[in-house]
Amino acid sequence: MDENKVQSEETPAQPIRYATPVQRTWAWVGVVYMVILVLLTTYALAHGTYLRGIGGIMVSPALCGLGATVILRYKQGVGRGGAIPCVLISGVCFLLSGWNVIRGVPIILSQL
Repeated sequence: MDENKVQSEETPAQPIRYATPVQRTWAWVGVVYMVILVLLTTYALAHGTYLRGIGGIMVSPALCGLGATVILRYKQGVGRGGAIPCVLISGVCFLLSGWNVIRGVPIILSQL
């Protein structure tokens, strides 16, 4: 047992590797999905039925994450195509996300 302890003390410690901005973005998208799923489960347990017509709202966080990823990759110099495709792709993602939320909120409110 002492040999294992000595070997672990001799090995150098691994440096801390922080998450990249893209990884942080997708972590926040995951947090948003967790909150949405908790709210949907709570509603289902309280009312005995699931909400219908929430597909658009469920896609919106992923679209926002995709738009933010395009912008971050362009700022890092990793993205391909230049500024115009970056603006177009991220703009379409944010526009579709907003459209899905605008369409989905009245459907959810009608069921409450």
